[in-house]
Amino acid sequence: MKLLIIGYFLSVVLTSGVRAKGPIVEVASASEQLDLNTRELDTSFFLPRNKTIPYHYFIHLKSHVQNNDPVFEGTVDIYFEVVEPTKDIVMHLQELDIVSTELSRIPNGLGVPVKIDNPQYSIDTKTELVTFTSQADLPLGKYILNVAYTGTMRRYQSGFFISSYRDESNKVHYVGSSHFQATLARRVFPCFDEPDLKATFKLWITHHGTYNAVANTYVDTIYADSEDPEYRVTQFRTTPRMSTYLLAFAVTDFVAKTDNRQQVLVRPEAFGQVDVTLTAGSKIIAAMDAHTGVAYHDYMDKLSHIAVPDRGTGAMENWGLVTYGEPSMLFDPAVNSYRTYKRVITVVAHELAHQWFGNLVSPRWWEYIWLNEGFATLYEYYATTLAYPELDYWELFNVEVIQRALSQDARESTRAMNTPAASQDEVHALFDIIAYQKSGSVLNMFRTVLGDENWMEALNIYIEDRKLDSATPEDLYDALQKAIAGKRVIPASTTVKQLMESWTDAAGYPVLNIRRNYKSGQILMSQEQFLADKWLPNNHVWNIPYNYIDRNIRETADGSDYQWLTTKTAVLETETPNDQWIIFNREQFGYYRVNYDQRNWELIIDALLTNPLAIHRANRAQLIDDAFNLARSERLDMVLALKLLTYLRLETEYAPWAAANNALNYLYSKLQGTVHYPGFVNFVSEIVSDVYKTLEVDKVSTDEPTLHKYLKQTITGWACRVGNQDCLDKTYDALKREFNEAVAVHPDVASVVYCHGLREGTYRELSYLVPKMIESINQAQRTEIITALGCTKDTQSITSLLAIINLPTVNYLSTEKSQIVDAIVAGTSSEGLAVLVQYLMTVNNARALISAIGEGSFRNVLLNIASRSNNASEQQRLQQVLTVLSDLIPKETVDDALGRIKANVDWFTSLEGLVTIEFFDKYYSNAVPVGRA
Repeated sequence: MKLLIIGYFLSVVLTSGVRAKGPIVEVASASEQLDLNTRELDTSFFLPRNKTIPYHYFIHLKSHVQNNDPVFEGTVDIYFEVVEPTKDIVMHLQELDIVSTELSRIPNGLGVPVKIDNPQYSIDTKTELVTFTSQADLPLGKYILNVAYTGTMRRYQSGFFISSYRDESNKVHYVGSSHFQATLARRVFPCFDEPDLKATFKLWITHHGTYNAVANTYVDTIYADSEDPEYRVTQFRTTPRMSTYLLAFAVTDFVAKTDNRQQVLVRPEAFGQVDVTLTAGSKIIAAMDAHTGVAYHDYMDKLSHIAVPDRGTGAMENWGLVTYGEPSMLFDPAVNSYRTYKRVITVVAHELAHQWFGNLVSPRWWEYIWLNEGFATLYEYYATTLAYPELDYWELFNVEVIQRALSQDARESTRAMNTPAASQDEVHALFDIIAYQKSGSVLNMFRTVLGDENWMEALNIYIEDRKLDSATPEDLYDALQKAIAGKRVIPASTTVKQLMESWTDAAGYPVLNIRRNYKSGQILMSQEQFLADKWLPNNHVWNIPYNYIDRNIRETADGSDYQWLTTKTAVLETETPNDQWIIFNREQFGYYRVNYDQRNWELIIDALLTNPLAIHRANRAQLIDDAFNLARSERLDMVLALKLLTYLRLETEYAPWAAANNALNYLYSKLQGTVHYPGFVNFVSEIVSDVYKTLEVDKVSTDEPTLHKYLKQTITGWACRVGNQDCLDKTYDALKREFNEAVAVHPDVASVVYCHGLREGTYRELSYLVPKMIESINQAQRTEIITALGCTKDTQSITSLLAIINLPTVNYLSTEKSQIVDAIVAGTSSEGLAVLVQYLMTVNNARALISAIGEGSFRNVLLNIASRSNNASEQQRLQQVLTVLSDLIPKETVDDALGRIKANVDWFTSLEGLVTIEFFDKYYSNAVPVGRA
């Protein structure tokens, strides 16, 4: 069926016009990633580039999603130019059934199309390439290929997919929406599905009359479908020139709220939860307009945000139509916390940053995806800071981005920011920590060193030069070089390209070693690759920008005193007295770790124990993160790292505690359930006690700063976890007041109150929270309650949680069943893990759980159980489960699980384990736990 209007023809004019997956955004996990360093590139996946070039698409789709019918019909007119005579027109197609083809030529590129052929076609399912072959060579000129086809919507986020929601009467509504990044447009229409093959798009969608359609651009017109009176056709304006992966549309029965040229679309029940997104959209667009010097509305006439039910927490930056999972777009102050508020604002910032970095300027190929995701990760925080300076979100960049990247990028299998990829799986694997957090960190390092004014000028040059086109890293380097010309910002003998390529073209990152001569004042600096678990020779030289502070220059350093280490070693002259500490990488602007000689570490620790405020809070967080990871890699004595943590009893800022939280969670995972755990409990009790006393666990003041709320959640979480009775009593009392007296727990403390209140509670408290979750129409709140359910120590409660997973009467969202099991595994009590393992000893229980959560999630549950098991009895218990379930799980999962628990048990005889155990046993095993009777 030809859905396009025959005879509708217009010459295509390239109109001016203006995502993410999110961490936020849905980054490929380590288990999903391919080894991109060892495989050979298969060039058969690439389109031939010397024959045909697309420049416009007319697309018409017909959807029956209102009936939960996944089949859709489509036609596409693909306008392309032949630049070298050829019979073959090669493009992408996946899992579409072609009904007919027709090839027409446009005389002189302007006239009425003239049919010349019905080309045959062949499909390569491996490369997802389709070749349309004409009977004779096509001479140079412009052509239209019309393809009619049918396709099937997915039940997961891929191509054109179905999701659903329940209204207040529990009726199920089905909606359809699209997700094309990175290589999924080909699942909805035949196309040249590579990011630099940009074109304009004209879209029609035929849908049921009770539904509406939305797309990248404004609606042109809506009219009745001539073939079916119950349907109507929505026609959209032509898009700017853009990549195929940015085309987007949705067919829904949603309601809309509009503010100027901005719109939000949501299911009716969520209409009151959109104001934060609307406000953030306006403020972020204004901030980015000013920051880049390029106005969003110069290139795209509107901006819509749509919350797709049951999509998860990610988002996608489609130009003019940003799609979100509900927890990343909806905020209800009555039930959502400061963390949800922050997530909504920063996800909006991430996706809107993409409107410049990814949409207006796209990467030449996915190898350079960091030009999208690195910028978006940086501006997720920086644009938010420009728009909301009072929230102090920039202080989170180091602990949430830089330190997270440093942790993951320290593996031997890590990759460079520029990594070639060809196949769909290889391209998908590029959406990882390297593309997001590492690239954002490296970009921020150069932003800091080059200076904000130069940076802004460079971005304007880059965007203006490559707008409505694609770019490579060289285009960015050139723009930065032009912006700093004649300003002596970098060493005279170097270029921006040389400096940046040492970071973008090499895997991993360096540790900067600082060895002081306390007599002469000289410092020997050296660099080597930092790996978490080994030392390997590496001749690569990073061009490392550095600065330093000591007690005397702490207040006068303005951050502009950057120098460069461009060799493996160098000697630095300093005037720092030999009895004073020195710290490199001021406020952790640089993407590297720093290690010192033992005496300087001891001077730092003494300073922290005397007056922590003598060192900036960002550097305090850096010192904790660096010291602990250096110790784990055997570059630093673990005793020094643990002694450094003891200063935390004086720490009242969030950033250092965020870094410490990672270290403490690691130690908790190793020691819980062992004879050495009491020493760890006493240690944590001591360092949290004083700051805990300054906090109101169960209350929130109206003027409480955001970062103080982060601090409160971290401190109270640890205080309750290690048994501080005051903490446990207050959280339990607050939970009881909510279900006995209807005194609602404030959303900002709900996660701690629900979790640790349940630890002290019984089945009665659980029977209050489960219905509360079921009745909630806010996905973020539902997730928060589910996470808390795993904290219960009551075995009846845990057994009940496992039983209700398969109840058909519970309105679970798609991932919530697996979230319940994950919560039990990750919960603060060992009882939950024991009950779950015993439950899995019955094969029928395991079969039921597999049916509920899926085989992949079930395998992850077993692996997570193994990761949390760390003693001989737990090892034996898990081996029994794996034997019982051997017919239900692959051998690879069994081997992986056994390997994980063996590594946990072996840790106790490793150097790291022995030193850590000795420290806690020697100094804390006989201590009286602070806050406990």
